Amino acid sequence: MPAIAPSDLNDLVTGILHGSGLPKDQARRTANHLVESNLMGHDSHGVLRVPGYAEQIEQGSIKALGSQIVERDSSATAVVDADRSIGILMAYEAMEMATRKAEAVGVGVVTVRRASHIGRLGAFPPLASAKNCVGIIMLNGGARFTAPFGGTDRRLPPNPLAISVPTDTDDPMMLDITTSMVAGGKLEVLTARNQEAPEGWLVDGDGNTVTDPALLRTPHAAMLPLGGALGHKGYGLSMMIDVMAGALSRAGCSQENPTRGASGFLCMALQIEAFVDMDEYRTEVRHLIDWIKSSRVMPGTDQIYLPGEIEQQRIRERTASGIPIEDATWNRIVESASKYEIPVPA
Repeated sequence: MPAIAPSDLNDLVTGILHGSGLPKDQARRTANHLVESNLMGHDSHGVLRVPGYAEQIEQGSIKALGSQIVERDSSATAVVDADRSIGILMAYEAMEMATRKAEAVGVGVVTVRRASHIGRLGAFPPLASAKNCVGIIMLNGGARFTAPFGGTDRRLPPNPLAISVPTDTDDPMMLDITTSMVAGGKLEVLTARNQEAPEGWLVDGDGNTVTDPALLRTPHAAMLPLGGALGHKGYGLSMMIDVMAGALSRAGCSQENPTRGASGFLCMALQIEAFVDMDEYRTEVRHLIDWIKSSRVMPGTDQIYLPGEIEQQRIRERTASGIPIEDATWNRIVESASKYEIPVPA
């Protein structure tokens, strides 16, 4: 398993995406997103995606950002048809739009449909928290591989949610979760590493636990909602996200053939000073952080991590040691690089 320097990997991914047809500046920002996902330890949303993105860009099923249409627009809201724009960049654009609206009128909500895969949701809300806003994003997207609570059939996507809030330091608190047990990409990583899925993640049509991660890409297994056998809360949250991200974006809610393909997302920004002075807000958040950090730890636990804090630690570690990439994934990336005559780091 090679370990690649982040800067080298970024240049490689930029070259592949540009070679497949994405403008250089858009290829670079997309590469930044994917490599950052690996740096944070979210390999399921990192450079694993590059060969598939490049193929779709070359085929025209993913377009460069720029052809999106704002269908509805008000001081606080907007509805956007992305027209198959590259999803990562469309999500940055939508969160920035929501934040500008929040800065002007206190709240901004932007919904988007018909974007391609939007990558790691946790990348987008910090754009709002950097502007002293609360940032929220939710998506009714991905393959519909999750069973409803009490069911065994594939009915819901992983329906992720991310929230970022500013603190009194440079690092926001940032929650990034799926409402399924894990993201589907985690199973792709396990498959590439020839590892089994833990028991309690996947079930077959009879409700029996299965551990072959490759089964998730077939009709023969479903993932349980967040919480597993006690997943009624994950399931309930998933249903609410499906309505908010699917119906409000006009992408459509989950069904056998969604109205407009589903995979809509909603970005929201809340201007903190519309509710409370920033100094008071920061003081209250500091009280919360100190209170949580003062807890005694469970045996085998070294410290209490804030939401998003462990990702910052992984960035430091992988920046120093390089980003590990399983051989199967690396070989596919090298094949894509060869296709577009992009040099591969030694």
